[in-house]
Amino acid sequence: MFHRFAFVSAVTLLCAACASTEFQAWEGRNSVVEGRGGTRKVVDGMDIWTFGDPPRRFKVLGIIQENRPGGRIPMAQMKHDIVAKARESGGDAVTLVSSQRQLAGYYTSGEATAYGYGNFASAYGSSTTIPLTRNTATFVVIKYL
Repeated sequence: MFHRFAFVSAVTLLCAACASTEFQAWEGRNSVVEGRGGTRKVVDGMDIWTFGDPPRRFKVLGIIQENRPGGRIPMAQMKHDIVAKARESGGDAVTLVSSQRQLAGYYTSGEATAYGYGNFASAYGSSTTIPLTRNTATFVVIKYL
């Protein structure tokens, strides 16, 4: 049992290292927009607009492409990584443009034990199957005006 826990923990930590948060600067005209409103969450002191956009004027600074495994640990860190990248890029907030989850496969682990004595035998076992997913998301980094 301990070996299975250690293996799953090691795989989780390795997958967390597979996350990438990439910023690309926006170049072009019409980078100043008048928002209409929406819903937001505040993470680490920064607005994350999940539906719609801020009800005020803002400038588009760039796009963040986010790609990471879909486990609980990597996903728990995602919004914090987005906020850190947006701050590093000079942004005041981000708006969610798209988010997708894709099934990449399954991980199955099992064990069984059997006993035999004379003409009598018994066995028992268990297994666990975990879906492996991959998440991609796109955020727009904005500066309030």
